[in-house]
Amino acid sequence: MTYGDVLKLLTGSGDEEAQLDARILCEELEGEALSLAAGRRAKGEPLAYILGHRHFWREDYKVVPGVLIPRPDTELLVESALRFMGCHELATGDVLDIPVSGFAGKVSFADICTGTGCVGISVANGLLAGGLEVEGVLTDISPVALDIAGLNAKGQLKDSSVLKVVRNDILKDELPDGLNFVVSNPPYITDSEMEELDIVVKDHEPDLALRGGTDGLDFYGSIFEKSYAALVPGGAVFAEHGYLQGEQVRMICRKAGFAVTGTVRDYGGNERVTWGIKNAG
Repeated sequence: MTYGDVLKLLTGSGDEEAQLDARILCEELEGEALSLAAGRRAKGEPLAYILGHRHFWREDYKVVPGVLIPRPDTELLVESALRFMGCHELATGDVLDIPVSGFAGKVSFADICTGTGCVGISVANGLLAGGLEVEGVLTDISPVALDIAGLNAKGQLKDSSVLKVVRNDILKDELPDGLNFVVSNPPYITDSEMEELDIVVKDHEPDLALRGGTDGLDFYGSIFEKSYAALVPGGAVFAEHGYLQGEQVRMICRKAGFAVTGTVRDYGGNERVTWGIKNAG
């Protein structure tokens, strides 16, 4: 099967990124494997599930059906946490509004609703590259996510001993004490938006990782309240959300006790990551 054959098949299927998808498939596969993969993509299956991996930040993560596929906008969580810890010298835009903490010694953090583990692992690698000692937990309730996060931790971490994968239901369970910061990309798609999602996402990616309730905000109260309780004074929380949810998420963040808050806009200029810092005194 040639590039032209793959392109024709994907174009005919309505793939909006047919040229890019065909090129990637032809670069990574050949022969029968290419033919089978092209057929799967033509039926709407996400490319990341077909290939089994997706690049995110500076790593390449294993991806399987049952976990959310990493997306470029979520890299803002990594940037925000690294900025807070003084390990992001190339920060730009709204990320520069995040104060640098000045924490010294071992850094402790949690990644809530970790999925593939991409956010927490990329953050940990950035902190290690910055010369910091690190310990952290990657939490989720999905058995598939916990398995894949564990595999990615072993395969992508510069030091696989610094992170533990732990089952935690943020709506019910507490977080470990003494955290310097928390990052989270929780489900935030509203019930009505779920019905309007692209079929590639709606029919293939896990509902558990997408659906955030009637207003998409089901998880934020617990995330901010439990983060506030677990953080050391001066610690911070960073949470991704929908582009129309910024004002509401900031209100929930302040209600949980965070006096200093802000929001980082994504590459399209939309509000995407809201942060809060716990009063140091």
